Amino acid sequence: MRPVYVEITEAIAHDPEMAILYGALSHGDRSILFALLDNDAGVGTTISGSANDQFWYSLTKYGWMARSDAPFPGAPIQMVNYRITDRGFRAIPALICKLQTP
Repeated sequence: MRPVYVEITEAIAHDPEMAILYGALSHGDRSILFALLDNDAGVGTTISGSANDQFWYSLTKYGWMARSDAPFPGAPIQMVNYRITDRGFRAIPALICKLQTP
């Protein structure tokens, strides 16, 4: 297993859209991710196609989050669940620090 710092540095270098998606998050969107990181379960629900959905989905490509459809029958909008993986609990905070550095 590669060190987290190497993993996130390579991910950012090979996936420039990740920084764009993170930059598109509002302060409220970012606060939800921080809340997930503070929760041992690391589980959250968001609207399909939202800024959070797009950014969180980009994290699934690296195994840092896992996505599943949210079972809300009859809901007027499609919801999706995400869970931060064990690797994600280590990688995402470092990724955020790196993405926030000018």
